[in-house]
Amino acid sequence: MFRVTVKGGTLPQSEIDAYVFYTKKKYGTVLPDDLEIILEVDGDYVNISYNPPIRFHTYRATDYLVNDMTKLNDSKRAEHEAKVKHAVM
Repeated sequence: MFRVTVKGGTLPQSEIDAYVFYTKKKYGTVLPDDLEIILEVDGDYVNISYNPPIRFHTYRATDYLVNDMTKLNDSKRAEHEAKVKHAVM
């Protein structure tokens, strides 16, 4: 399971939970088990970083941008598979 590390100060659990929710919303609800979310308190600001850095793919399928193909229904997935793939230079 992923872990959360707070550096440079302390944060209430409710705020930590809000940053975890933000991460899940931004990168997908299933986070890698080896992920460490690093919350660095800097005065009134909190910097969020990840170890290892999060890398994710986005798929453009039928005018939807998603980072996880499981979010699409079967017909949208089939439509995505039928599309011609072009190399990116």
